[in-house]
This record gives sequence, C-alpha cells and structure tokens, in this order.
Amino acid sequence: MISYEQFLALAEGEDIRILNLLSQGQVIQFDNATEADFMQARIDRLDSAEFLLRATRHRDLRDGVRWHVFEAIVDPVASTYVARAAAERVALSREPLPVA
Repeated sequence: MISYEQFLALAEGEDIRILNLLSQGQVIQFDNATEADFMQARIDRLDSAEFLLRATRHRDLRDGVRWHVFEAIVDPVASTYVARAAAERVALSREPLPVA
C-alpha cells in the first residue's frame, strides 16, 4: 500500500469519491457500456494500487436493458486515507482567506 502522501499526490478527485462510495457499500451501476468501461479502468487502477480487497463487475438484464454493476470491498487503510482527506478538506475550507 502506498503512503498517505503518495495517495494525495496520485489520486484523482473521482478516485476518492468512488472509494468513498464503495467503502459505504454502494453499488455503482451503468446502463451504458462505454461509461462502464471507464469505471472498469478506474476500478483496475484502484485495485492495482491495492486500495481494494475485492472488486466485481457483473451484468444484469432488466426490462430489456443491460446494466453493468460494480461492487467492491475497500481496504481499511484506503478507507482511512479517504476519511483523513475529507477531514483535511473540511479544515482547509474553514480557514479564513488571506487578505491581500
């Protein structure tokens, strides 16, 4: 697992958002194969960084529409990184802006 500092340097904002959703047990679904392929690339990147303990993609046919469904278990360390990044963002948002 990379360090927290490396995580901040390398993670895209969307990576952090997706990790947050997945760590809460959210199921991410698309009815568009192109969007699902982009999500698969993101999941693969997060998995390569060892942020995910398990990730699955399956397809469901619902009312004639093919849905691409993603589920994952986020590594507890990665969940801690996401929580820390959120806390730091809140702290930064509350700091007064410098007066020029």
